[in-house]
Amino acid sequence: MRYRRWIIALTLAAFLGPAPSSQAGIKDLLHRKEKKKQEQAQVGLCIKQRAWIGYYQDDDGVRAAVRDTQSTENDQDWIGLRFTEYDGPRIRLGVLKVINKSAESEERGWAEKIEVPVSGIQEMLTVALYNTRRFDVVEQKRIQEVEGQQARKDVVEPSPTSIVNMGKVLGVQYLVYGTVNEWTPDRAHRSVGSGGLPGLGGLGGMFKGGKNEAEVAITFSLTDVSNGQILYTTAERARMGEWSFGVGGPEGGGGTTQKTPVGYAIQACANKAAFKIATFLRNRKWRGSVVDIKGPDIYINAGNQQGMAPQTKLSVNAVKGIVKDAESGTILGEDLRGIGTLEVIVVQTGFSVARVIDGCKGIKKGDRVELATAPVPPPTTPECAALDVTASL
Repeated sequence: MRYRRWIIALTLAAFLGPAPSSQAGIKDLLHRKEKKKQEQAQVGLCIKQRAWIGYYQDDDGVRAAVRDTQSTENDQDWIGLRFTEYDGPRIRLGVLKVINKSAESEERGWAEKIEVPVSGIQEMLTVALYNTRRFDVVEQKRIQEVEGQQARKDVVEPSPTSIVNMGKVLGVQYLVYGTVNEWTPDRAHRSVGSGGLPGLGGLGGMFKGGKNEAEVAITFSLTDVSNGQILYTTAERARMGEWSFGVGGPEGGGGTTQKTPVGYAIQACANKAAFKIATFLRNRKWRGSVVDIKGPDIYINAGNQQGMAPQTKLSVNAVKGIVKDAESGTILGEDLRGIGTLEVIVVQTGFSVARVIDGCKGIKKGDRVELATAPVPPPTTPECAALDVTASL
């Protein structure tokens, strides 16, 4: 077993090339190591301050600031995307069924096919959005029930009318869906050791290894349920590779095999999209509805689970109706009229109770409520501001 490990190490060294040995290379390596150490300390400080940042964290707990989402060079880092803690109302949204516009499947070998896992992509995006800590995400089972009632097919873009209707039923502010544009689970394969390596004699032929690479491209769309229109889109691409090794000669042998990297590529895409959607909605106000009225008590559809807190001030908007374009029939939005202000006095798990502090004559079930003031970001240091790449997105 020990000599097999040495064979693997020697083969990798021959395949990947020698490590840098010059004095300049060593200095550069030490400089990069020190820079990473400083960056990790800064990220740790920003986490304690609850600054508004996303960051990477690997399996060893090493942290780093988020980098460019478009580059595929750092896609492995996106698997470990994390967010700082967040206090305040969380915007409610839902994730619709994924649309597949790529080839239905890709041949793998002579018989096996890897089909596009639309349900799995939907679930990954749901989890990625939830993990931002900024959203109250509707359960996927509930989404599927409503989509079934809408009779929507996965090859058809959701219409503005269906988005408005689903938004009302689910009580969400926004709906998100993904469209798979490129699906290449077997983008490339590199093999080493199968024909023997120079300098290793007959041992080179005993070593088997290779790298499988997958690539996917998915467009994510954020829609506003008030009018059914697309509010924001982002096209994400991820490329992931995985090595597998084995040692064995004519009499057989052992080895290690890793699963296909396409699942990791999907996860990287979903995390990139969640980061950008959270950034886009960063300064948007939370919105909800009046669900019941009992005497002076006004019941709101947000509680502890949605980040609501006592003494929160809410503006009330009466719904006068839906406005449509007379010629095209396109929904333009709701006609809302401000009628007063509420203050939250009691917060339960899934709802809150508020009282009128100004106006609100004629308030009724279904009227819209939103934060009376725009979200205020937590105070931060110049070091944390420098790590916040969201300002450039």
